[in-house]
Amino acid sequence: MPESGENDGQKDPSDSANLVSENGEEASTLSPELRDLAGKALEYHDSALSENTRKAYRRGWEDFLSFCEEHGLEATPASERTLALYLSDRAEDLATSTLSQRMAAIQHAHDERGLESPTRSKAVQNVMRGIRRETDRTPDQAPPLLTEHIKNMVDALAGTGSPPSGTEAEAAWLRGRRDRALILIGFAGAFRRSELAALRQEHIDPRLDGLLVTVPESKTDQEGEGQLVAIRRIEDSGYCPVKALRRWVAVASIEEGAIFRGVPRSGIISRDAITGRTVRNAVKRAAEAAGLPQADSYTGHSLRAGHITQASMEGAPDAAIQAQSRHESDRAFREYVRPQKLLENTSSAHLGL
Repeated sequence: MPESGENDGQKDPSDSANLVSENGEEASTLSPELRDLAGKALEYHDSALSENTRKAYRRGWEDFLSFCEEHGLEATPASERTLALYLSDRAEDLATSTLSQRMAAIQHAHDERGLESPTRSKAVQNVMRGIRRETDRTPDQAPPLLTEHIKNMVDALAGTGSPPSGTEAEAAWLRGRRDRALILIGFAGAFRRSELAALRQEHIDPRLDGLLVTVPESKTDQEGEGQLVAIRRIEDSGYCPVKALRRWVAVASIEEGAIFRGVPRSGIISRDAITGRTVRNAVKRAAEAAGLPQADSYTGHSLRAGHITQASMEGAPDAAIQAQSRHESDRAFREYVRPQKLLENTSSAHLGL
């Protein structure tokens, strides 16, 4: 496993050191004329990519580094297996276009360092090709969790009252309080599970009537400009997402960093963010506890699908729902609301049966 700090200095995928030094010879040993030319070469090098592309590569490379550090894998040079593992992990949360961008960032980082890039491997390219085929063949069709389901799930979770005595019992209580906030915030915000897992304290802007949440990067915001999501406070309700989040943050003593964190059996709350898989597992666990039919079919995406479906059922304007879900594509958005619209407008309701 790489030692801590092993990847220090690798945060920027661009390494132009070879342009100013060669075989250990520093630029200071060059003549003034050649030093000027070396400076111009650096300027041309830095102009090769647009600022947006440079930012996208930096984000992609940092994400790959984070994955490697988390799992004790070598980032430079990365092996075919490491890259295949990374792509398989991120395929659950990222669009194929974003994955392709991550591949480009990893290739750029290796090329800049004069290293052989695993992105050119036939095996890795087949992994990426398979991800595209699976995505095209089986679009995310997780069943929606509606308001009634959400309430039943929250009611079935631990986390109310005072924490019980005993290490494992207290850990279960803490996990229940976290999952209450996770489910209610995920449902109210129509978040993707990757967005929920990545929420940080600095992304939350408390207001008198609710919260403004900044999503720094998502499927439809590949430039990383950030998107705002509004969540209203619900007075006199046991299912207010704002109150649930506040209670979790208070009990977990979170002042900065990740909002949703791991809670192991020891009951000692981790400082690290949960993963998309944790979101999925929390949803399934709550659905099973609530006794929902086919509980195992629900995923983290069911929160987002449920928000869109329930809001449509309640007559919310499509524009308002799409603003909350942040779908750039009208076609993708319509895939969510089409089943409910069909039920509302079907001629089978006018047959006099």
